[in-house]
Amino acid sequence: MTVPQPAAWRIPLCDLNYDSREEEAVLAVLRSRWLTMGPRTEEFEARVADYLGVRHAVAVASGTCALELAYAFALRRFREQGGHGHIPAWGIENPYILVPDVTFVATAAAVLAAGAEPALVDIERHDRPLLSAAGTAALAASLGAAAAAVCAVHYAGYDALSDGLDAVVADQRLMLIEDAAHAMGATASDGRKLGTLGLAGCFSFFSNKNLATGEGGLIATNDGDLAGFARLARSHGMTAATYDRHARGAQGYDVVLAGHNYRCTEITAALGLVQLDKLDAANERRRALSRLYRDTLKGTGIAPVFSDDEAIARSACHIMPVLFESGAARDRARDALTAAGIQTSHHYPPIHTFSHYRAMLAASCATGEPDSPRERALLAAGWPAAEDFSTRTLTLPLYPALREEQVAEICAVAADASQRPDTAP
Repeated sequence: MTVPQPAAWRIPLCDLNYDSREEEAVLAVLRSRWLTMGPRTEEFEARVADYLGVRHAVAVASGTCALELAYAFALRRFREQGGHGHIPAWGIENPYILVPDVTFVATAAAVLAAGAEPALVDIERHDRPLLSAAGTAALAASLGAAAAAVCAVHYAGYDALSDGLDAVVADQRLMLIEDAAHAMGATASDGRKLGTLGLAGCFSFFSNKNLATGEGGLIATNDGDLAGFARLARSHGMTAATYDRHARGAQGYDVVLAGHNYRCTEITAALGLVQLDKLDAANERRRALSRLYRDTLKGTGIAPVFSDDEAIARSACHIMPVLFESGAARDRARDALTAAGIQTSHHYPPIHTFSHYRAMLAASCATGEPDSPRERALLAAGWPAAEDFSTRTLTLPLYPALREEQVAEICAVAADASQRPDTAP
């Protein structure tokens, strides 16, 4: 059944936590006559580094850019340490970076852009869509020294390293990149901010994020070499940026590596400074709403993916994914919510189901050898938990301005539709 899409959602999936302060911040940038990377960018980087408790924060154009730069540096370090000299005899042209099969596609696409191959790992369980520690260990062991790094995605703002993945990373001697796009303000069990636990934490400030600037991203790290690389590579590898020449009198520049234009804008940074001031209070509101969803959905057959009080307390609660008892129940609820003007989403289709990645896996495994080491490493046991999760999950609205009565309505519409008996085809 095709459900007509409303011209405007009565209850949107997400909404900006904006007021006059963001407007004033943008106007101040326009009046300054300086729009590209400059003093506000530097202030934003310093403020975020202090908030996260890291030595370095490097603002870039998007979360995808942050991932690509972090991966590129990890691969550079991998090669410098002689990783290619120990690749197994069956041969791999590029190193591998392990990523979860359930994530936004940018997590894997940035691996390709950085010059490596993504190795897709199943999630832990159908009701815990975080990178499987056991699956990561098995795949890393199969890939051997060709496994350069692993990207842990803090899905929905929850700690992806809380169930043994950190031990696997250490045992396999993998570099750890954190995709913390969902996790701005979330913490690990020891109190450290997510995105500060590995070589690099990569944040996104896209319009639907907890800290939203429209576009924009950031690399957080305690590694000075990575920070220096990112600062150069985000601006064509130039030793002096435009603002250095404008405000600090730098004369000329050298180009010391092949970089790109991943620069942050002053408008992005100005919005980020205001949003950072609001972040903790907004995240607390998200946690309260997540608990309300959990309590309201009890006994309906719809289960929040994360419902433990301690996990919610540490999470950024970026999105509200729930699981239905069947794909048919999920589809009925989605259609009923759409008809009621309530927007939902799907986080995420497994990466291995996308046409490009299906073709890439087929080509990568086409060695001509039945059950070759490469095929065993890449395909392993497949991705059954990811497929089950994707079939039954739906993301419900979640944002600080969402009202309690709206949560009650969303839950009632979803529960009523999902509990209707399946009809024969």
